[in-house]
Amino acid sequence: MSTTHRTAPRARRARLGAVASVAGVVLLAGCASPLPTPEPDESPATPPPVLDEGQESEVLAAVGAALEEAGAANDPALLEDRLTGPALDIRTSQLAVAQARGDGDLVTELPTDVQQVVLPTTQTWPRTSYAVSVQPESLQSLRLTVYEQAGPRDQYELWGWVRLFPSTTLPSFAAPTLGSEAVAPDDDSLLVPPTDALAQYADVLNVGSSSSFAGTFPDDPFRALLAERAKLWNDALAPAAGSYSLTFTPDPDEPVRAVRTADGGALVVGAMTSAESMTAEEGAVVPPSTETEKALFGDTEATNVLKVGYVDVVAMYVPPAGSEEQVRVLGTEHVATSIATS
Repeated sequence: MSTTHRTAPRARRARLGAVASVAGVVLLAGCASPLPTPEPDESPATPPPVLDEGQESEVLAAVGAALEEAGAANDPALLEDRLTGPALDIRTSQLAVAQARGDGDLVTELPTDVQQVVLPTTQTWPRTSYAVSVQPESLQSLRLTVYEQAGPRDQYELWGWVRLFPSTTLPSFAAPTLGSEAVAPDDDSLLVPPTDALAQYADVLNVGSSSSFAGTFPDDPFRALLAERAKLWNDALAPAAGSYSLTFTPDPDEPVRAVRTADGGALVVGAMTSAESMTAEEGAVVPPSTETEKALFGDTEATNVLKVGYVDVVAMYVPPAGSEEQVRVLGTEHVATSIATS
């Protein structure tokens, strides 16, 4: 009995000690500050640029090297890794023309030293960047070049370029460190959606002041140049009862490229093709008139019909919706790439 009485208090003390230890843990836990809950970093309102200025410089250098190498070897195949779209079509034709005429000046000079870049914030593909060159050594107008990355494993390639009009004032863009938003071809936050802007300009080129969109665009040097050429051809063809026409068509395989400007408008760059036709009466002869046409013409026998195909690139500024400004064409490239006699 006495043994039983002595053992019981020890057992109770052991149990109480265990309870006290657990209680202490509970008390300590109850007195401790609550554990912080992890919170994700706030996403910036505008995504950062997906291409920085250093990377853009590498793109420009790589494209410049491809242009130089292809020009030196007169081999268009050397362009294919770094040029695409209308840029590849134009440069391929220009290399053939330069070789045929023995004149490197028939190839558009494209400086890769630039004074301004517009970098993308687009998180998906394709991704497009833009650059404005320094003045070429030939003292011609500045070039606006467009570069595109088709997919995550693809290199940036030169997609197109325009020669900016001498009097052009470019719109302002976000700083390269912030990047600029891509604008969809059907974006309705603009005075005219980008795709429609290109189609409307093509209509103005085709029918002039008779176009229902003539009031959307002010006069520009490209239209003046085309009007002068049309007059020269019409005057030359008149004695032979001839006719002249030039028709522009937006390229259905090349969606417009567009990027947001600082004021909420957009820089829009689009590709077109154009078909020029000169026809005289039977028995007359219509020969090629420019060095490029002569190179494309080669040894073909002239007839009373001459048809010239062009690849065109147009850049324009489209104001935001509600603006009282007009859509301004900033520059163009218009290069003959084919010729036929029927």
